[in-house]
Amino acid sequence: MNMLNAKIWAIVAARAGSKGLLDKNVRNLAGKPLIAHAINFAVQANIFEKILLSTDSDQYAEIGREYGAWVPFLRGSHAAQDDSMEEHVLKDLDEKLKIHNISPPDIIVWLRPTFPFRSTDDLTEAVSMLNKDIDSVRMVTTGEPRLYEVRNGFLSPCFDDGGRSMIRRQEFPPTYKVFHTDIFWYKNIVKGELFLGERILALPIHRLCAMDIDGIDDFEIVDALIASKTPLIEKYVS
Repeated sequence: MNMLNAKIWAIVAARAGSKGLLDKNVRNLAGKPLIAHAINFAVQANIFEKILLSTDSDQYAEIGREYGAWVPFLRGSHAAQDDSMEEHVLKDLDEKLKIHNISPPDIIVWLRPTFPFRSTDDLTEAVSMLNKDIDSVRMVTTGEPRLYEVRNGFLSPCFDDGGRSMIRRQEFPPTYKVFHTDIFWYKNIVKGELFLGERILALPIHRLCAMDIDGIDDFEIVDALIASKTPLIEKYVS
């Protein structure tokens, strides 16, 4: 398939009822609801036929439409539980599109709304990497290979540290965090939890993009970073 002719949709999934921080997805960050940052980014990218907000909330749907999202229906409650996974959201989406006689896209770009720092250049590169021989592309950020856990109050390495107090990062192969943005073929959602497939390419992006909004502290930290308006921050803020 010629990628220039492919139908590409952005999906922003945001259910109501977050237990960790009530209404986290619509809480203001730098003057805009959190979901608005992902939606604005998708609008600015100018590659999407549709920017679909998947939500179970009329309030969220109204906010999403205000910023340019398309909300043709609400997500079913069975796909909006505390333990609902992305494959459940995708299955619900597929069922709703069929019910409403809406033609699905060729490609989905999954924009997780809790990651506010993004680059349209990264997105363009990631989409260009997808082809008929690749199942999906994941944007990744560098991770920390030297991790420890605490057992009964005592520090215990998750690797063989040889009893040494300091291990250089260079002694380990690079590790990466996922969960920022995924690009995949719509047809593969029939695979359920394996919708990303087996042939997954990685696109390393700036570690700033690893910042994930989870609690109130994260809002305050990211809000302060955005307010700083440094060249680096400006590059990754919609």
